[in-house]
Amino acid sequence: MDNRRSRTADFLKGVALIAMVQLVLVDYFAQSSVFHGLLGKISLFIGGPPAAPMFLAIMGYYIARQRHSFGHDVIRGLKLILLGIAVNIARNAYTLFYVFPQKPNSDVWHIVFGTDILILAGISLIAMAILIKIIRGHVLAYIGLIIIFLLLQYIIPPVEKAMPTSIVLPFFYGKYPNAQFPFIPWFAYVLAGYTFYLFKNFFVADQFKHNRTIKIILGSVSGILLILSLPFGYSVSVNHVLFYHHGILFFMFCVNYLFWWLLSARAIISKIDNKLTGYFEFIGKNVTAFYVIFMAMAGNFAVFYQKSLDYLSLFIGFAFLLTVTSFLVWMWDRTKDTTVKNL
Repeated sequence: MDNRRSRTADFLKGVALIAMVQLVLVDYFAQSSVFHGLLGKISLFIGGPPAAPMFLAIMGYYIARQRHSFGHDVIRGLKLILLGIAVNIARNAYTLFYVFPQKPNSDVWHIVFGTDILILAGISLIAMAILIKIIRGHVLAYIGLIIIFLLLQYIIPPVEKAMPTSIVLPFFYGKYPNAQFPFIPWFAYVLAGYTFYLFKNFFVADQFKHNRTIKIILGSVSGILLILSLPFGYSVSVNHVLFYHHGILFFMFCVNYLFWWLLSARAIISKIDNKLTGYFEFIGKNVTAFYVIFMAMAGNFAVFYQKSLDYLSLFIGFAFLLTVTSFLVWMWDRTKDTTVKNL
């Protein structure tokens, strides 16, 4: 079991977290003209490949690296699912407890059990625990599973028309309005992260891992491919339905982006250690706490300011929420460290 922290991983998670929450802010608060304008599209792209795919790939990588027991992963997966449901309740607290009681026919359950990346992470962790028991360390088998999961998008018939009110299915499959992170196809990124760890550690010789020339060549090739495929990746990222229910081509675009950004981030971290990189590493280290606090505040503020903010107000709102969330996470981190030291 390897529980050592990685500055690069924390930095990547921190940047991905900011990319994700800025999209939440724009999605919740931006005026229609802002959301559908250039800023809105840029926000959608930044909150696309740099965010959720990165989180899930890092998650898969650390499942392989830490090698926890089957029981540990299943229990942690269940905790993440419950936490995701709790986040749904927290970010919709005002609506659930003050608005809906006055509307007897309100659809409470689709809010409480709405899809969330934490719920996807929990389901994925349980799925990985089962797969590891069956497949163990066979890299080709995991690559095959990635392809299968991505192709399922084209094979399984639409279910949202046959069962439009389902609460459970949106977690796994279907182009439901509230299905933002269905298990198919998003589990493929967890598999990709897990497979990358296996491949790097068992098939790549040490002299190649630390060879600067090879890294520059790989980064350059990946960067060129990224530039060439950017129009395609952008067009999918700015379309909600295409993004959340994408296929194999966009997955390949994201994986190439993640590889390029990994190499770039490692180069940045090796040469720079200042307050900005430290901030990204700090929130990356406390990614779950930051996400929960930010979503709880943003969701309840959205009741009062939904789709009403212009460019300047959005910037001020983002700065406010970011500052308050960062402070609360800092307090939580200090309390946590103090509690651990006193045990």
